[in-house]
Amino acid sequence: MKLGGRFDPRRSERGVATVEAVLVVPLVLIPVLFAVIVFGELWHTRLVVDAAAAAGARQAAVVGADTAAVRERIVTELRDGGIDPSRATVTVEPAIADWGEPIRVSVSVDARASIPFLGSWPVPLKGEFVTRSEVTH
Repeated sequence: MKLGGRFDPRRSERGVATVEAVLVVPLVLIPVLFAVIVFGELWHTRLVVDAAAAAGARQAAVVGADTAAVRERIVTELRDGGIDPSRATVTVEPAIADWGEPIRVSVSVDARASIPFLGSWPVPLKGEFVTRSEVTH
């Protein structure tokens, strides 16, 4: 048997790599690509929720209470980050805080991870920020 000749054993395996690539790309690489994109979106949502909680806590510290301005600040942050504010649950505790008392702002959103061929599941995301009131009531 001569290498490169008519009966070269490597010659019969030439198309195997192509067939393997054709099978691997749609079955493995495409779901992995979708998973990277979905988890990137989830990470973005988590960052937006954290930023909204921090902005709301800062506003609550300035006014010393849970006011419409605090809620509006949170809604603005969520909207700017591409999240529908109606999907978010916001809690501000306590409703009124005296100077130096902690104010805790929590923002939660139920996101959804959906990867083709692998399924879909809910992912609860929560951002929480604590600050101290800067107002004497």
